Amino acid sequence: MVVPGRRTVWDGVIELTKMAQEQCVDARLWASHLSATLKPFVEFPSTELAEVLVSYICWDNNLPLLWKFLERAMSLNLVSPLVVLALLALRVVPNRSTQSAAYRIYLELLKRNIFRIKDHTTGPRYDNVMNSVANILRLPELFRLETSKPGVLLVEFVFKMVSLLLDACLSDEGLTEPSQDSSSQWLIKSQDMEIDAPERYNEKNGSHEKLQTLNTIMAIEMVAEFLRNTVISRLLYLVSSNRASSWHEFVRRVQVLGENSMALRSSKVLNSRDLLQLISNRRFGYSDDSKIVSLRKSNAVVDFGSLASFAGLCHGASLSSLWLPLDLVFEDAMDGYQVNPTSAIEIITGLAKTLKEINGSTWHDTFLGLWIAALRLVQRERDPIEGPIPRLDTRLCMSLCIVPLVVANLIEEGDNEFVMEKLRDDLITSLQVLGEFPGLLAPPQCVVSAANKAATKAIMFLSGGNVGKSCSDVINMKDMPINCSGNMRHLIVEACIARNILDTSAYSWAGYVNGRINQIPHNLPSEVPCWSSFVKGAPLNAAMVNALVSVPASR
Repeated sequence: MVVPGRRTVWDGVIELTKMAQEQCVDARLWASHLSATLKPFVEFPSTELAEVLVSYICWDNNLPLLWKFLERAMSLNLVSPLVVLALLALRVVPNRSTQSAAYRIYLELLKRNIFRIKDHTTGPRYDNVMNSVANILRLPELFRLETSKPGVLLVEFVFKMVSLLLDACLSDEGLTEPSQDSSSQWLIKSQDMEIDAPERYNEKNGSHEKLQTLNTIMAIEMVAEFLRNTVISRLLYLVSSNRASSWHEFVRRVQVLGENSMALRSSKVLNSRDLLQLISNRRFGYSDDSKIVSLRKSNAVVDFGSLASFAGLCHGASLSSLWLPLDLVFEDAMDGYQVNPTSAIEIITGLAKTLKEINGSTWHDTFLGLWIAALRLVQRERDPIEGPIPRLDTRLCMSLCIVPLVVANLIEEGDNEFVMEKLRDDLITSLQVLGEFPGLLAPPQCVVSAANKAATKAIMFLSGGNVGKSCSDVINMKDMPINCSGNMRHLIVEACIARNILDTSAYSWAGYVNGRINQIPHNLPSEVPCWSSFVKGAPLNAAMVNALVSVPASR
């Protein structure tokens, strides 16, 4: 809300900008003076400041120096890049035919900021920023939103921005159908301006048309990058999962562009086949047939249990759709033909934090999403086809090695001991809830024995037995008087205990094991094979060898 006193503040911004423009002041100096002037009156990033600057530039002061001022204000977070992009979408995209240079700058700013979107989802004013973006682009009206959660608005914002680019490309190449939804026409239709843009920029004959063609090529390449970029494509996947009709129409328009675009043929980095592949059902599962198959697979391996805390991202969303991007990242990590310069641990850690912020979720839900995605990864390959590559082993490694390390990283990033303890509590509750997913927890045949031994270890501990790291290796399951069937949760808990992010109190969780035994098996050795017993003179038998090769010496 603009109060009367602030009118003078914004007048001062205009005067300061005019003076800097006339004196050709460096953008950094202008931004420094602007920040010092506004700091007592406004909170940064300021939506009102963004509106003032964009209105000043479009179109009476459409000069390179002013665009540099705007870019500097964005980089210093005086204005939110997301708000600026929304404002420019209203001003620049409809007028791209007469304001080709401004459209080119808009594309550059969009490219520079949209693919770093996770950097713009933090900060105390994130909610205000997304509400401003929603109001500017009329997202609640266009998408009939029933929520104002920033994560939902961010997904709709991304979808709106790529849709605007796509519609602009189709319109520029004469591929827009007359029956197109009128709700987007006000944004994409190229309009004439009162000023003569070619004369304003003193362009030579033909250069304006050439710039228009280059802009169209760049816009098409950016549509492809929206579909290719890891974070953005994950957000779009949520759209495909929750807004089927909008997504089907979007896919159809991409196909029209890929099959008919003349500008695409001039691109040096993209061709029609690549663009169509990026929108294929393998990546987004948009076709009816593939959706049925996907649902069948999901029902076969996912037991949703009573996961009431997994609220959908959008109204009517499936319970687990919030965390489907994790499934895609895990599958990408399984691709041995691509070497990523960043480790899987860092990638998954970063994505988990990003999704938590975008979705406004708790750490409990974030940890639970990680475990469920890791277990789904295993279940999709639980009956592997024989071949030279041990795919199931790699997927088990993700669940029992990589994800525990990711969780350990997230806990260690806590600001203080209190925060770290709260994170451990959330980890514990997530693993307790994980027990409600029996379909996901069924172990593959190759680790059934290990899962059973992990459960046996917990029963022995609760029964007062001498339980060491190698105890389960010397227990004969037939000697146990009760059922010691284990599952993937037992293996995950043991992995977390090994990483010191859990302790043996997990053995006493309700439902973790079937009970206790009154008598320890008579053939259990008094001393469990381990390095310390070996140093004391224990015989080097098969059990001892297994213990020594599986656990490194402490010193």
